[in-house]
Amino acid sequence: MAAPVAGFVQLPTDTGNTGKKVRTQTRVVGADTVHEHHFISISIRKIDGLYYVVSGTLTGHTTAHNVTSTGYWWFENPVGGAKVARVRQCRVKISNGASIGADVTTVSRYGLNRFTFTGTASGAIITPARRDSTDAAPVANLRTAATGMTVTAGAIAGATINAAYEFLTSGIANSDGFVQDLMDPIHEDEFLVIRPGEGLCFYGIDTGVAQFRHITNVVWDEYDNA
Repeated sequence: MAAPVAGFVQLPTDTGNTGKKVRTQTRVVGADTVHEHHFISISIRKIDGLYYVVSGTLTGHTTAHNVTSTGYWWFENPVGGAKVARVRQCRVKISNGASIGADVTTVSRYGLNRFTFTGTASGAIITPARRDSTDAAPVANLRTAATGMTVTAGAIAGATINAAYEFLTSGIANSDGFVQDLMDPIHEDEFLVIRPGEGLCFYGIDTGVAQFRHITNVVWDEYDNA
């Protein structure tokens, strides 16, 4: 198949035209200066703000979490609110913690679980950073406890396993964890939508090890649901 050949369509003169203007940009193609449409890729939504939140250091769990009352944190969009939140990214770093000398052979899973809830969340809020100081105050919140909410667990939206091992007492190996993406969509229509009365819980799916330490970074945006 032959390669495409540059061409153009000649329009009538626009001298004296008082109609609407279409923004273009010019480019020289061969002997001709042609106009090309000027495109700016923007969201189909009017985004009210973009927010970044860091969980702080989380201590490893020894009993599997149940999402409804135990977990590492709960990202919630209040019931009856007028905003929709969309999770753009969630990353976790899992590392060895306090008991450096202990052998660890347990491999446990960590996940993001969708949930719905009733009630008004009252757990401690971790304050996010705004993309721009003029962005609207966030409506959704990342909380350290599920208090105030009656949570119904849903499906797992993303998961990983611990990648940190300690075999110091047997002299075999000592390796550290690394940053892992629990959620990192490329396209806007892949963002995880959290509507009012919905949320996302980061939790330990399996029995874990207390010496592990975790830190998570979450990015989300919000738009008007009216």
